[in-house]
Amino acid sequence: MKRAVQLTIFIAAMTAFVSCADKHENTIINLQMAITGETNASATYQAFAEKAAAEGHRNIANMFRAAAAAESLHVRNHNDILKKLGEAEFKPAAAKPNVGSTEENLRAAIAGETEEYTAMYPGFISAAKKEKCKHANDSFNLAMNAEENHAILFSEALSILTNPAGESKVPSVIFVCEQCGGMLTNSFTKCLLCKADSELQNYVPIVFDAEPKAKGK
Repeated sequence: MKRAVQLTIFIAAMTAFVSCADKHENTIINLQMAITGETNASATYQAFAEKAAAEGHRNIANMFRAAAAAESLHVRNHNDILKKLGEAEFKPAAAKPNVGSTEENLRAAIAGETEEYTAMYPGFISAAKKEKCKHANDSFNLAMNAEENHAILFSEALSILTNPAGESKVPSVIFVCEQCGGMLTNSFTKCLLCKADSELQNYVPIVFDAEPKAKGK
């Protein structure tokens, strides 16, 4: 009887500490879905950057290019978790971007980022918690907070673009945190989003060095 009680306690303890490697079916699917979304976002933002540069919006082009780099960091982070789970690296092909005017592209970017931080990532985080996969939970949280940060910056850029003051008010240099993919308009000692030490994580200054074409060309 004593042995049976001890065995029951042992099983209960093991169940309470289920690791990512023990139960992670939904988390793997969600990681792959997130990687697909971030891969598409990175390709889309590269295309948006080219369009903004062609329309003469140098600083907004710079912001889109920084966002593309940030989304690629999310792909890297999520793939790192897949490998921790014993899965192969996931490399989906990017969908063809749907490119409009810079104003339209900013609105599309805001909608996409908002959907990610208000719906997609919260759902993924909930599933990761149920499967007790802390590594995935952490990666999803980093990305979710960064997406909200991106949406805010894109909203500010849209407001400036549609204001008579002009695009010169948009920050000319963006710093991307290599840990969370957050975009900052100034270099700080620590990332304002994930608190990563910049000396360790090394912010990446993104500078669009192509000369913008004249509007209408």
